[in-house]
Amino acid sequence: MTLRISAVVPTRNRPDDAAPCAGSILGNAGDDFELVMVDQSDDDATERALAVYAGDRRFRYVRSSSRGASAARNVGVEQSTAPIIAFTDDDCRVSTDWLQQTSSLFEREPEAALVFGKVSIPDELKGKGFAAEFEPHQRAYYREFPPAHVTWGLGANMSARRSMFERLGTFDPLLGPGSPFRAGEEYDLAIRALAAGYKVVNAAEIAVFHLGVREGDEASKLMRGYGRAVGATLTKHVRLGTRKSKVLFLSWFTHVAGKGLLNAVRGKRPTGLGLVGGMLAGAYLSLSQPIDRARGIYTHR
Repeated sequence: MTLRISAVVPTRNRPDDAAPCAGSILGNAGDDFELVMVDQSDDDATERALAVYAGDRRFRYVRSSSRGASAARNVGVEQSTAPIIAFTDDDCRVSTDWLQQTSSLFEREPEAALVFGKVSIPDELKGKGFAAEFEPHQRAYYREFPPAHVTWGLGANMSARRSMFERLGTFDPLLGPGSPFRAGEEYDLAIRALAAGYKVVNAAEIAVFHLGVREGDEASKLMRGYGRAVGATLTKHVRLGTRKSKVLFLSWFTHVAGKGLLNAVRGKRPTGLGLVGGMLAGAYLSLSQPIDRARGIYTHR
């Protein structure tokens, strides 16, 4: 069977999320796709929860000793076979036409290399805490970076041509959830793609729901980690000499600092100044982190 698209989902210690996520993907029509679930769990609970799909020939379970969503996605890229690879997270539920819409976009737009789809919070979870969202506005970017004041695409709904990975390499394993820098992997990949001359498309017609709402201190911790990851990601590209990376860093810092100061003056809480501190911390930590310049990724000490 010739596969048109491979779906890759990283998961760790969340069986109650992983199984429904897999079910939503396998609920897509057709038999010309595969789902690769990469499990980094500490026990077999997730494997047992996913065993219900073992009889579906479109489903593949891969156990991995790696850590972090980026490392898991890299395993998924290596283990999958289709020319198009779609990614989502285990705390997401995809639309019933997610794979068809993704595949169709790449067919219609042969110049598209990296695609970010819409990420929404279900109505019943809105107002209960923080969860990342993405509403596409500008359709595409080519040889220019999105400005700092607009939301960039999210790894929760992302797809790419295998040929792009073969040229650029895969995700930076030190960026993203479960890694030393806990986010930023999708920003890093977008920067690398755009700097290399690829086209990045934002597609509202490709939709997922994000259920991972964080509340209170957990939400604050998430935002600080996000700031640190952005600082580390942008500083890495300054160190690499990526085209226009210095301007990109300054625009991001100016935007988040200005917004934080304005919130503070207005008495709005949270101010967002923690995000500024996170960016500076991430930039500082980046300076002591080795980089594999040939691949454009951080390396472990």
